[in-house]
Amino acid sequence: MIIELVVNNEKKKADLTCPIDLSLTSKVRNSFKAWYVDEIQIKVIKNGDFVGSVNQGGSVNFKELLINPHGNMTHTESVGHISNQEVFVNNILSQYHFSAQLITIMPQEAISDMKSGIKAGDFFIGIEQIKDKINPNIQSLILRTQSSYSQLNEKTYNNTNWPYLSEETATYIRDCGIVHLLIDQPSVDKEFDKGKLLAHKAFWNYPNELNKKRTITELIGIPDEINDGIYLLNLSMANIENDASPSRPTIYKLF
Repeated sequence: MIIELVVNNEKKKADLTCPIDLSLTSKVRNSFKAWYVDEIQIKVIKNGDFVGSVNQGGSVNFKELLINPHGNMTHTESVGHISNQEVFVNNILSQYHFSAQLITIMPQEAISDMKSGIKAGDFFIGIEQIKDKINPNIQSLILRTQSSYSQLNEKTYNNTNWPYLSEETATYIRDCGIVHLLIDQPSVDKEFDKGKLLAHKAFWNYPNELNKKRTITELIGIPDEINDGIYLLNLSMANIENDASPSRPTIYKLF
């Protein structure tokens, strides 16, 4: 199915039969994980004579899932993730397709302690790495900060001090008019930051405002063969009332 659209003030086409999936596959064993959570758990429901497993003699498979969106899967979150007010992410979107720009930036290592909590040895995305690279006419920014896509589905991030966005970088992204930010790390913030959440707060401009339009999507995976550029983004998520929800972002090449 070919659709026509206007992106960056230019007429473009996209083939909706050729999506590029940016979500990672959550599994019971040997799955990626972060934030010290266990892998997802799937439990067969049993009630009296009923057993929710065909292999165990049941008529259907009927199972219960125990998941943590932030640690077990690709997920999209709202400002409700850091605010004292409930902002359910499933109520954020009124549309699901957006113009998007994919930019690859390899994190730089801090040689010495810097402002905003950046410590020597940390790997981070600095503002000078992204300044003037963001197209002013797009709605979403996809950041690729890792090159080994094949390893992401089994990667354990716990206690790795993963790369993150500096507060200055997150502010710049917000000021560029980006509404939806996607990244291939467990968080836009550093793993051990004593709850400061500087990048989250900068992107959402919190607590100065309670922005109910911007979203952050984390733990995505971008295939190595996909080039930087402008794409059509479909940002879909489970319709769950929570600060974060499992999501399956897909992008489409434009021609």
